[in-house]
Amino acid sequence: MRRASFLLLSAFAALFASAPRAQAADAASSPAPSISAAAPASEHPWLAALSALLVDRYHAAGELRLAWQRPPASAPADAELEIVNAPAVLAPQILVLVRAREASGRVSEHSLLLRAELFRDAWLLRQPAAIGSALVPAALESARVDALRERDALVLDAADAAELELDFARAVPAGRILVWRDVVRRTLVRRGQPVDVVATDGSLTVSLRAVALHDAARGDSVRVRNPDSKKEFVAIVVAESRASVRF
Repeated sequence: MRRASFLLLSAFAALFASAPRAQAADAASSPAPSISAAAPASEHPWLAALSALLVDRYHAAGELRLAWQRPPASAPADAELEIVNAPAVLAPQILVLVRAREASGRVSEHSLLLRAELFRDAWLLRQPAAIGSALVPAALESARVDALRERDALVLDAADAAELELDFARAVPAGRILVWRDVVRRTLVRRGQPVDVVATDGSLTVSLRAVALHDAARGDSVRVRNPDSKKEFVAIVVAESRASVRF
């Protein structure tokens, strides 16, 4: 097994004319961000039940509020509801087919037209931002928006915004809700620049120098080239001017 690992790393090192230098492996992992949905604020028993069912169906993050666009002719409060059919995505107005099972055993189906609002925290700037500057969480102020109507609003929490390493793609004035078009993921590897690439297999590592063939952000795949042999391969961006390959 040890010999197989050595052969894999040797094959990787053969892409390069320069001799490799040994380094200690350094692996780090961070938990995926999560956002929990707030409890529905609808008042009618059916609306409250439908809110819970739709949040679960669409994995909706935020506070979902429903209202009747066209109320049903009858809506027994003791009925247990099941969504039979619904649109592929949540929208400001949705038509759902619901099966209602009453305590008496009676079962009925209802076609319900609903108005929906999904409130989440978006971000606005406390001060103007210049193009190319970093998005700093301290410069943000939260603002409540309906994410179904403001679909392009930046609704990440501040910690997620910092972890994504975002820069402004254009100048943005103070006091405006940020949208995804305002930002771009920060480039950590740039085309034509040298990249330190580390190949890892268990406790074995080989560090080599390559040239990036295109821009890439953290976590992106980047194609790099050995400047001597002209051979190319793909690595994953892990930091500024750094990438890794795992066997």
